[in-house]
Amino acid sequence: MIGIIGVGNIGSIIAKRLVESGLLKPEEILLANRSQHKLIPFVEKGYRTATPAEISRSCDVVFLCVKPQDSEEMFSQLDTLTSTIIVSTMTAVPIERIVQKTNCQKVVRIMPNVPAMIGRGVVGVSRSSQVDKDDWEKCCTLLSSLGTIVEVEEKHLAAVTALSGSAPAFIFVIIEALIDAGIRMGLSYERSRLMVLETLRGSSELLLKLGDHPGEFRHVVTSPAGTTIEGVYRMEREGVRGALMKTIHETYLRALQLQRELNQRGEGDG
Repeated sequence: MIGIIGVGNIGSIIAKRLVESGLLKPEEILLANRSQHKLIPFVEKGYRTATPAEISRSCDVVFLCVKPQDSEEMFSQLDTLTSTIIVSTMTAVPIERIVQKTNCQKVVRIMPNVPAMIGRGVVGVSRSSQVDKDDWEKCCTLLSSLGTIVEVEEKHLAAVTALSGSAPAFIFVIIEALIDAGIRMGLSYERSRLMVLETLRGSSELLLKLGDHPGEFRHVVTSPAGTTIEGVYRMEREGVRGALMKTIHETYLRALQLQRELNQRGEGDG
C-alpha cells in the first residue's frame, strides 16, 4: 500500500501519475487531506481515504505532501513509521528533522516540477543513508512515473528548487514572449505557438540525444554577418544571459531563506 498525506498540487499529481503510469490501482493508494472536499474526486475514481495515523500503520511508502508550514501539525497526527519509507515533497524541511519527528530512518526528499503532470518532469532526489538498495529501487520505480530522477546531495536541493522546480514558470514567460514576437510580426497565435513549442522541443531533444554543449549548436545556426548573430548580439546587449542567471540565483537564495526560517520556527516549536 502507498499512502499520500496532502493532495494539493504535488500530492494530487503523484496520486494520479502512480495510477496513470500503470504502477498501481486506485484502491492500492490511501489518501489523507485536511480538507475532505479535495478527496471527493479521488474517491469517485476508486482511491481510498484514511487518517494520517491509519496511513502510518498501513503503508509501505508514505508520501508527505503538505505545505512546509503545516508540517508540525501533520507530524503530530502520524503514528509509528519505523518500518516505513517516507518520501517528502516538503520544501526546506530537512531529512534530519523528518527523522527526528517521525522516528523513521528511511527518508527520501524529492523536488518534482510541473511537467511531472504528464510524466515528463525532473525529480531532484536526496535520501538518508538508511535507504538501502531495495528501498531505493522501490522509490525509483514509483518516482519514475513522474519523469527523470536526478539524485543530489541534500545541500543542493535548494539549487534544484530554483533550477528545475521554479524554472518552468520562467520558461513559460519566455515562451509567451516568443509567441508574442511572432504575433507582432504578423503570424497568428496558433502558428506562433506551434512553431515556438516545436522549436523548443526539437532543440532540447537535440541536446539530450547528442550531448553537445549548447554553444556548439548556437554557432551552427549563427552565420557570419547574418540574422542570427544580430539577434544574439542584441541579447547580449540587453543582458538576457545575465538576467536569466540572476533570476535563477535569486530564486535559489529565496529557497535558502525559507529553509532557514522554517528551521528556526521548528526549533522554536521543539
